[in-house]
Amino acid sequence: MQVSTKRILSDSLVSILQNEQVDKITVKDIVTSCDLTRQTFYNHFSDIYELVEWTASEAADKALANVSDYENWQRGFYNVMIEIKKNKNLVLNTYQSVYRDLLEKYLYEVIYSYIIVVVERQAIDMSVEQNHKDFIAHFYSLAFISLIFEWVKDGMKDDPKDIVEQTGVLVEGDFKKALNKYAK
Repeated sequence: MQVSTKRILSDSLVSILQNEQVDKITVKDIVTSCDLTRQTFYNHFSDIYELVEWTASEAADKALANVSDYENWQRGFYNVMIEIKKNKNLVLNTYQSVYRDLLEKYLYEVIYSYIIVVVERQAIDMSVEQNHKDFIAHFYSLAFISLIFEWVKDGMKDDPKDIVEQTGVLVEGDFKKALNKYAK
């Protein structure tokens, strides 16, 4: 029951975010929209931002399922961009709010946790210190987030497939190359 109630609250948030910036939404707006009580909301989330994070986390988990290896990293990056585009108004209304940092922090955590798995898998049978693997994942996470935010800022006009393909050309073999340079 808990997950379905969370899902109902999340769906309500997503619906409201189609027309309203996140910093203008109240708990009352969310619970009124889905016919639940404020107490029900607070039984599941401490505030709206926790609900936003949970909603984004669910979407990211779905987008990145079964694609966290080097051969599929482009598919995962593409899936994230498609999810962002499917939720364009939600993303724009969060991006254009005073809570853009929350969106950036969340995207960083999602992308970093995805990329570090790719880097770790590329580093199998190599002797590379963890701080170097972490730095590689950090570097590429920031690069991917910058690309995503530029795309969002420009209204998501470019085809995500083109962005991912261009990124793939630049990144091809670079994880392994960087790991080899750090290898003992």
